[in-house]
Amino acid sequence: MEKINKKVAVLIDAENAASKHAKQIFDTMSNYGEIVVKRIFADWSRRNVSGWKEQIAEFSITTKQQFSFASKKNSSDLSLIIDAMVLLFERDIDIFCLVSSDSDFTRLVQELRERGKTVVGMGSRNAVKAFVNAFSEFFYLGEAEEGQEKDEKEDKEPEKPVVKTKPEPRQNDGREPRKRYLLSREQHKALKDIVNSLIDEDGTALYTKINVMMKAKYSDFVPQNFGCETVSKLIEKLLPELRDFKVGRRPIQGNEGAYIMYLERK
Repeated sequence: MEKINKKVAVLIDAENAASKHAKQIFDTMSNYGEIVVKRIFADWSRRNVSGWKEQIAEFSITTKQQFSFASKKNSSDLSLIIDAMVLLFERDIDIFCLVSSDSDFTRLVQELRERGKTVVGMGSRNAVKAFVNAFSEFFYLGEAEEGQEKDEKEDKEPEKPVVKTKPEPRQNDGREPRKRYLLSREQHKALKDIVNSLIDEDGTALYTKINVMMKAKYSDFVPQNFGCETVSKLIEKLLPELRDFKVGRRPIQGNEGAYIMYLERK
């Protein structure tokens, strides 16, 4: 992604996001450009947001107080929306990041994108899909940390002896047990259709084009949500689900050791 001179605003719904994800939020958004606005919204008289205190100091986040005047009403949502619209019209912001799983923000996301802004979302996997797909990109909180902890644990643990086990029994109808795929059936079909259409048109399906077209359909199609650092690593991880295709690469002229990666039919 091109990050030269990009100005980023991070808006956090503290009542809808855990403080333990603060590092992931700011590490991720620093890859998009300069974070010029960091604001966090909540009724700070509530105990459930007290965990943000240390992160607010560490990451120099501006707090926004909004008292809830009625029970079961999150008044800070409206405060966040107002701030976002003020930033839209009064500040030169290129990329908005909204940290929340609350689908009530869907219309805000749509409005920002309609006005030409890139809007990155961060939230939980149980967020409503219509809300997730409203964003330019959507990252699931906690996925990066869990993947890193797993890698560190694997590095520390000594290799265990291989124990042979009996193969998994077949189902009663005689078919092999169904394998677990990374993508849903809908996403898997979309991915295969995209690869086939690119090959039909250009002869190969470039990784970059696959990524752009998949992300246009599913904003959460980002490597970090699958425990990968790059698009090439993600597609490599998805290859078992793409049995009709194989990986190809060609060198980039003038850039020794660099390659353009693509898929082609076997």
